Amino acid sequence: MTSTTPHSVHRVAAYLEMVTWGLLILSMILKYSGTTAALTPLAGGIHGFGFLCFLLMTALVWINNRWPMGIGILGLVVTVIPFAELPFALWVSRRGLVAGPWRFSDDAEPQSFFDKLLAQAVRHPVRTALIALLVVAVVFSILLMLGPPVDVESAIENNR
Repeated sequence: MTSTTPHSVHRVAAYLEMVTWGLLILSMILKYSGTTAALTPLAGGIHGFGFLCFLLMTALVWINNRWPMGIGILGLVVTVIPFAELPFALWVSRRGLVAGPWRFSDDAEPQSFFDKLLAQAVRHPVRTALIALLVVAVVFSILLMLGPPVDVESAIENNR
């Protein structure tokens, strides 16, 4: 992560999340128009990955750049609004909230729990990425075991 900046990482994550939203919405249009439902599980998984990437990058930039609580929470909330990630990324960029390098790329000693997480991510990006992939795989596995989201219309009809 030391060769990238908080700005570039956050912007790429925003584009990734927007593209995956587009894929998911397109697959849902195809599903509900009766064309095909085959793409929805794949698009849903890809979007889930993009969603988690944007959440993680937003959290890391929030910690790194010491955003106020309200802006950090807003950055996490925009992930549930289709196509809101890029406008948010542009907004924080214009305000200078993603400027500067990663903290802890040197030997500075982190003090807080969140600073220690950031230092770990900045100093050991490959190890951190592998751990993050493992966590995502576990979360996805648990969600797959729980089953797909409930189709609200079908659930209402089944309860009548």
